[in-house]
Amino acid sequence: MFYNKGQLYPFRKNPQPKNDRTTFCKKQIEVTMKKELPITVAVVDDNALIRESVKFRLKSLGHNVVMEAENGKEFLDKLHLNTAPDICVLDINMPVMDGLETTVHLKKQWPGIKIIFFSMEDSSIYINKGIQLGADGFVAKDAPFNELNNMLISIVNQSQVA
Repeated sequence: MFYNKGQLYPFRKNPQPKNDRTTFCKKQIEVTMKKELPITVAVVDDNALIRESVKFRLKSLGHNVVMEAENGKEFLDKLHLNTAPDICVLDINMPVMDGLETTVHLKKQWPGIKIIFFSMEDSSIYINKGIQLGADGFVAKDAPFNELNNMLISIVNQSQVA
């Protein structure tokens, strides 16, 4: 599921008609909140202020932020030493190792981690690349925060059904 400027984009083989996507996804989120909180989350972003803000908001909603990193390499190094989170909230443009390269490594070594791209790079190029690499969602950084929360819950619930 991808959120981009007021639109939710679900990753499904048979997506809902374009005009019904937002309504469909919001109803699905309300109906299928199956996983007991807290969802374990990693936040990977090179901007410390954004990392801290996202961490604070997620914790205030009852999620368990178990890991944070300022780039993909640091995150992968930490994964070797710690328990993997349910979901990684991952920026795309970062120094050392960007979110796209990090996604490739995650899908090979930790395929159970769900990935949400969380970036200012909200063009269709990044959305399509995210789909190709196996990301589970996209939320623009300028989207309302509740959309990130809804995305987390929806993605965890989809993985429980599969």
